[in-house]
Amino acid sequence: MNNNQKIHGLSIVAILLISSFSLLQSSGGGGQQIPTSFTYTITSSNIYNAYSTTSLSFTELNFSRLMNDDIISSSQCSISCTVFLSPGIYNLTQGVAINKPVSIYGSPASKIISQNLTTYNAQPSCGGSFRPLFCITSSNIIFNGFIIDDHNRDNTANVAGDTIAIGASSSNGLIQSMTIVNASSTGLNIQGSNYIVTLCTINGFHVGSGGNFGIVMGATTSSVRLFLNSISSFNGSDVSAIQTSNGASYISITSNNIFFNSFGISSTWGKFVTIEANLIHDNYAGGMLLTTGAFGSNSAGPLTINDNIITNNGREPGLDVQCNNQHCPGIMIKGTRPSWDGVTIISNAIKDTQAVPTQYYGINIISTNYSNLTITGNTLGRTLSGITINLGVNPLKSWIISENPGFNPQPIRGPLTAGATPFTYTNNDGYKEQIELITIGDMTAFTCRGIANIIQVDAISPILNTLDTCVFTYVTIAPTYDVLPT
Repeated sequence: MNNNQKIHGLSIVAILLISSFSLLQSSGGGGQQIPTSFTYTITSSNIYNAYSTTSLSFTELNFSRLMNDDIISSSQCSISCTVFLSPGIYNLTQGVAINKPVSIYGSPASKIISQNLTTYNAQPSCGGSFRPLFCITSSNIIFNGFIIDDHNRDNTANVAGDTIAIGASSSNGLIQSMTIVNASSTGLNIQGSNYIVTLCTINGFHVGSGGNFGIVMGATTSSVRLFLNSISSFNGSDVSAIQTSNGASYISITSNNIFFNSFGISSTWGKFVTIEANLIHDNYAGGMLLTTGAFGSNSAGPLTINDNIITNNGREPGLDVQCNNQHCPGIMIKGTRPSWDGVTIISNAIKDTQAVPTQYYGINIISTNYSNLTITGNTLGRTLSGITINLGVNPLKSWIISENPGFNPQPIRGPLTAGATPFTYTNNDGYKEQIELITIGDMTAFTCRGIANIIQVDAISPILNTLDTCVFTYVTIAPTYDVLPT
């Protein structure tokens, strides 16, 4: 190992919290747990010496070995360890297995850089992860303040991998004020529970590169809050800044800045997901993608998308297979397998502000595998196609699309001529409508929602919800009518 693979001019203070017991000798006394604090300082330009307050404790040539074999494996770390990274460069030549309650603190001047470009010592093993630099399997974890730079592994076969992987056995963690740059695969792979990720900057290698997700959560993930993060440049094929998949549940995604990714946020069968008040802009595919797996079925939802700004997406020059071989919209709703139930899209601003728009639709719906879909109160603006909400399928009766400025109300359609008697008009538009008679011909009956209506010019039907019908019965002269969207 050369000098460039050592820590230069740095020190690490590791406070290892352990417990000792003293027995009270007084009458009626009992055992009392007294936490004891140990301080380790690691400093050297050529080797890693770990000192306690009184003696030399560890000496290593390798920072990864010092973390794995010495500090984390020490008896003092059996209860918990706190490690402080002083300013400096920390070269990581193999993965670090966090299998004890460990807190690692640093500053933006503390930078861990991945090494070993030809082989990878896959010491940690996190199920569902991909060669992580840090594999967390213990609970009660804190990562705070330092930088991880993974550029040395990017685009290197059999070496690239996740930056931080959180296994299914891990719970109760905080990832705060971290910076992950040049992630060679997924930035954060969270399969555990009860985690908070906040005030972090997570970047892929560069715009237009391969790579996976900024943050991905899977079937075992539960109770995760992601807020006030900046996530960018995860622009591989069909990936996103944040992905919830296969039953990831109780996920809150709030107030993040998401840009220059393939999709901003995607969900494949997520459960109890809230996506709120994010700025989702300038992504190369779409702003959001809701979809299903390619095989099998899963129960998904409820999912709420509210108060987000979704703008200037669909920037890739070509067409996208995920978006029906078109440019992508602000929100893409698709999927060939069942089943989503309870998707609410409310109070979002979805529009393109560029001189030449690239966001093809505001919302594009091409699947009926969504029951109880509500789209209401959204502000919709310019699109590449000129269409704000595209219904590529006939809506279900449980769908509500209403009061979306820029889409509702739709223009009056008519006058239209009734077809062969008895003619049935069905509201397949997804929004509320009424029928107004313009001419009555020789009508004998006008029945809407099963209720007989007055037959006269300018008569207006009751409000028709999705899949409600009006039946025109006449002898030989067909009536004409207008459709009045509400």
